[in-house]
Amino acid sequence: MRTWLIALGVSALLFAACGGSGNKKDGGLQDADAWDGSDAGGDDGGLDDGDSGGDDGGLDDGDAGGDDATLPCQITADCQAGRVCEQGGCSDFVAECQQSEDCSGDEVCRDRRCLDPEASPFQGALVFNELLTDGAADEDANSDGTIDALEDEFVELVNVGNQSLDLSGWTLVDTDWGAFLPRHTFAAGTSLAPRGAVVVFGGGDPPDSTQAVLFFASNAQDPGDPYGLDLDDAGDRIRLLDADGLTVASYAYGDEGGQPAVSDESSTRDPDLTGDFTPHSQAALSQGAIFSPGTRVDGSAF
Repeated sequence: MRTWLIALGVSALLFAACGGSGNKKDGGLQDADAWDGSDAGGDDGGLDDGDSGGDDGGLDDGDAGGDDATLPCQITADCQAGRVCEQGGCSDFVAECQQSEDCSGDEVCRDRRCLDPEASPFQGALVFNELLTDGAADEDANSDGTIDALEDEFVELVNVGNQSLDLSGWTLVDTDWGAFLPRHTFAAGTSLAPRGAVVVFGGGDPPDSTQAVLFFASNAQDPGDPYGLDLDDAGDRIRLLDADGLTVASYAYGDEGGQPAVSDESSTRDPDLTGDFTPHSQAALSQGAIFSPGTRVDGSAF
């Protein structure tokens, strides 16, 4: 808070201007906070610490110095390019390293972040938001007119970063026969915008894709298995790998550890994108619905 006192004769006028917000928790956002994928010295959303005039988005127009106030956010997609969401506020991305020697232990430097050797530089850019691992539900998840235990299984991922992602050659894999096997490989030219969702079903005839949501039927099938997801009701471990085979995101449940196995409905984050996983019908805004592929739990867009 800055206060200026301007004396006009015997009268005084008090003007106060304040900028910024408190640092709220980020709702448990997993891995998305640190991902940037852009230049650390990029655009700070048009704000200028030394701006002496004009509207700077609610910051003191006459401010001649000091840091920009932290803009509130839940995910990095809420922030301008070159900024990331950390502890509920948008801030400039700060490089952790320039080379792997700058990192500790076995970590390596990728895109100026210190990461596990198996981690993709895009780690955290996409998050698993909802999964139907038990396709034997009482409703038709892929909306093709047929309830099918294999075809209606799905995984939903959302781009929580602030840049479009080229998914060409990225692959969904899961554990089977003691190995990670491919379940779906994204075709060349597949791009996902910020806040865009991608839903991969086990098979069938999914809805047409839109600008906001990409729908696919799994295409990387096991030999002898008619559909590509083949998720185990009792437990499984699912990973999204980038084109170099590095892990972007992972989800484990049931006897593979991680989240509890859920039957007859999907498991979803509550709230969407940032919360812990819960059975879909128990999510605060679900109104008892058992799944919502391609949308938030209340049916609205991401």
